[in-house]
Amino acid sequence: MKRRSLAFFLAVLLLCALLPATGAKAANGEKLIAFTFDDGPSQYTTQLLDGLAARGAKVTFFMQGVNASAYPSVVRRAWLEGHQICSHTYNHPNLTSLSSAGVRDQLTRTDSILDNALGFDAVYMLRPPYGSYNQSVLNIAGVPCFYWSVDTRDWESRNTEKVYQQIMRNARDGAVVLMHDIHATTIPAALRAIDSLKAQGYQFVTVSELFYRRGITLQNATMYYSAYPGSTADAVANPVIRAESGAAGNLVTITGDSRGAVYYTTNGETPTPANSTRYTGPFTLSTACTVKAVSVISWNSVRSDTVAQEIRYFPAAAPVLTLAGGQLTMTSATPNATIRYTTDESDPTAQSPVYTAPIAAVPGTTYRARAFAPGFDASVVQTLTYTANGNVMRDVTVSNWHYAAFDRAVSEGIINGVAPGIMAPDTALNRAMLVTMLYRMALPSGSAAAESFTDTDPGSYYYPALCWAVSQDIVRGYPDGSFRPDAPITREELCAMLTRYLRAGGHTLDTTGTPLAAFRDGDTVSDWAREDVAAMCALGVVRGYTDQTIRSHGGATRAEAITMLLRTEDLPAPQPAATPSAVAAEAPAADAEAEAPAADDAPIEPGEETSAEAAETEPVSPAPEA
Repeated sequence: MKRRSLAFFLAVLLLCALLPATGAKAANGEKLIAFTFDDGPSQYTTQLLDGLAARGAKVTFFMQGVNASAYPSVVRRAWLEGHQICSHTYNHPNLTSLSSAGVRDQLTRTDSILDNALGFDAVYMLRPPYGSYNQSVLNIAGVPCFYWSVDTRDWESRNTEKVYQQIMRNARDGAVVLMHDIHATTIPAALRAIDSLKAQGYQFVTVSELFYRRGITLQNATMYYSAYPGSTADAVANPVIRAESGAAGNLVTITGDSRGAVYYTTNGETPTPANSTRYTGPFTLSTACTVKAVSVISWNSVRSDTVAQEIRYFPAAAPVLTLAGGQLTMTSATPNATIRYTTDESDPTAQSPVYTAPIAAVPGTTYRARAFAPGFDASVVQTLTYTANGNVMRDVTVSNWHYAAFDRAVSEGIINGVAPGIMAPDTALNRAMLVTMLYRMALPSGSAAAESFTDTDPGSYYYPALCWAVSQDIVRGYPDGSFRPDAPITREELCAMLTRYLRAGGHTLDTTGTPLAAFRDGDTVSDWAREDVAAMCALGVVRGYTDQTIRSHGGATRAEAITMLLRTEDLPAPQPAATPSAVAAEAPAADAEAEAPAADDAPIEPGEETSAEAAETEPVSPAPEA
C-alpha cells in the first residue's frame, strides 16, 4: 500500500491545526455535517454527483476497488468536483477475519486502482467494511479511519422516505452520516436531506474538512466517529485570479487562503498534483487562455473550490499616428485591425468614425485613435494634437489649460520635448532644465566663460546654458561648490532665478509691496526668498492656486515653469536700472535658485522639466531638493 505522501499530508494537517485559522468563530455560527457514501461507485453515482454539483455540497466517497475499476471516470469526476475519495477495500471483506497480508492486499489493490483513475498518487483514508476493525487493522492501514455517527440503514429499508426521515431525525452539527450510493433509493433521499438541512444553515463538507475546521488533528491508525461542536474555522477560501495587461502580455496575480498553497493551470484543466504549478508570484502570459486555481491544504481532503478566469485576447497593437505635409495617417501592426478615431478628445469606441485614408489635419485639433481587431481587446488610445502653430504634441490636448503655453514655447524654441511630441507637462522641473529654458528664452549671442562647479559635466546638454546663467549672476551655486543639476527646483527657488533673469535684462523690480499677504500660506515663504516671490507676485508672473495658496516650498512642473517663463517674457520692456536691492543677496544655507508658485490656471502637480538640445532626450533623475 503506497504511503509515500502520508507523512507529508499529516505534517501539513498538524501544522494547519497549530496555526491560527482565519476567522475562527463559535460553533453556532457554522453548522457542519459530513455525508459519506460507501461501496460505489455505481450506475447511480453520476446522478448523485449531478445533484451535489447543483447544490454546491461536498461529500466523501468510500469506494470499493472492484467498483472503482469499473467506473474510473466517475472516480475522477468526483475528485475533480471537490469530493474526498477514500478506500472501502477492494471487495468488502471483514478485515478482522483476514491475515495481515490479506489486509494489505485489499488496501494496496484499491489504492492502485484509485491512483490510476485520478492520474496521481494520493493518500486514501479508510472505512473498514461493516465497521469491523481492531487495532491490528488500524495499524496496517496506517491512515486515519472513519466510522459514522448517523446510520441511515438505507441498505436495509431501500425506501427513500425512510432514509430521508432517518437523516433528518439524527442529523446534528458535526455528524458523520453513513449512506450507500449503490442503492437507487438513497440518491433522492440524500439530495432532499441536503436541501432541508441547507435551509437550516448546514454546510456540507468532506470528513477531513469537518475535522480540520473543528481543530482536530487526525492521527494515523485511529478511528474517528464525529466532530461535534467546538470552535470552527472558516472554509478554505477560494483563490482570486487577476490579470493586468502589460507590454509583454498579461501579468497574472493569484491570491489564495494563507493557510495553504495555491496551485494553478493555464490550459483550462482543473489543477491536480500531476498537472499544476504551485503559485509563487505573478507570472506573464503571452497568449489567450483560461487559468484555473485552487487553494490546497491537502489535495485529497481539504481544499477550496477550483476557480477559473479567462485571460482574454491581448490588446491590438496601438495605432501609430503620423503627421506629414498636413496629412494625418494612422496604422496598426495588428492584421485586419480597424482604426477608429475622434476629434473631440473622447476615447474612440466601436461606434466612432473609421479611418480609411489620410486625413487633412486641422490646426487646433486633438485626434485620438484606437485599433480594434477580431480576437483582440481594443488597443490603448493614442493621441496627437495638431496645434494652432502647426506643432505636434502627443501628451497635450487642446482642452488642457497649458496647451497654448506649450504651443507657443515650442514655436519659440524654449522647449523641444523630452521625446518627439512629448511635452511631459506634469513632470518635475530641475535646476539644469530651468537654466536651459531661460537660456533659450534669452537667446544670448556668443559663449560665456566656463563655470567651476564641482558636479557638472562640460559635455552635458545644459552646460552652455549654465555658463551663461553664471555669467549673468542668475546661478551662483551652493556653499559646497556644487550646482546640483538634477535637484528638483522649488517654487521659491524658481522665483529667485526669474528675478535675477529680469535684473540681468535691465528690469528694476519693486519689492516694497506686500503681495504675499494675499495668500493663505504667504507667511511660510523663506525669509531669503520673500522679496523674490513678492516681486513675481506683484508682476503677475506668480498668481497662486485656486485655494489661495502659493506653495512656495513645493515643486514646479514643466507646465508651471513654461507658463511663468512666458509671463516673464511678456512683461513690458525694462526701465532704466535702479540701484540693486538687497534681493541680490543669496539665500542663507544654499544659494538655491528661488522657486515660484504654480500657474493658477489649474491645480498642478510636481513633475519634470525637459532637457536641452534639439530633442531634449537627456535623461533626468530626481534629486534631493536644494
